[in-house]
Amino acid sequence: MSKFYVTTSIPYVNAPPHIGHALEFIQADVLARSQRAAGRDVFFLTGADEHGVKIVRAAEESKKTTKKFVDENTEKIKKLIKILNISNDDFIRTTDKKRHWPGAQKLWMKLVEAGDIYKKKYKGLYCAGHEAFVTDKDLVNGICAIHKTKPEIIEEENYFFRLSKYSKKIELFVKNGKLKVSPVSRRNEILSLLKEGLEDISFSRPAKSLSWG
Repeated sequence: MSKFYVTTSIPYVNAPPHIGHALEFIQADVLARSQRAAGRDVFFLTGADEHGVKIVRAAEESKKTTKKFVDENTEKIKKLIKILNISNDDFIRTTDKKRHWPGAQKLWMKLVEAGDIYKKKYKGLYCAGHEAFVTDKDLVNGICAIHKTKPEIIEEENYFFRLSKYSKKIELFVKNGKLKVSPVSRRNEILSLLKEGLEDISFSRPAKSLSWG
């Protein structure tokens, strides 16, 4: 029996789940159920991303501890999954030190061994909504096009992932079908980005900037 793995993106718990989360859960569930019906050994994972600046800020605004805040919103996600009768096999929380952390640490060490992580000082525009640094091309009149907020200018020393190292390999895999991207319009969009070349990405935040996680 062939194996089939499907996962949703794990939602941030900076707010209660919304209809967009429901849509993704249902789409992933349809895929998982169809593959089970086709006789494949399916593992369907979802969960909650409970770390990040915007979660800390949302907790502060709600006048709750970060732990209480994430616990409440994670339970709301679980409740939504139950209401929708989603057939996931597991649910992972990024605060789970017994189940999530060992895997994350193992992956980190593999990347270090491969020379794919390095440390450098960086100054740039940081969007809390993205939980990432952005560039001028991501902004409209100095405002994040997605989150409608003005990024902060931040200078700090972070770990970076050598994403640029894999540009050509990813491009090749998309072209030869090893990495399937659907629909075709999205495949063409990805290929266009890859042709421009991928940039290394910030892979961490210093503890002084983020007390939670």
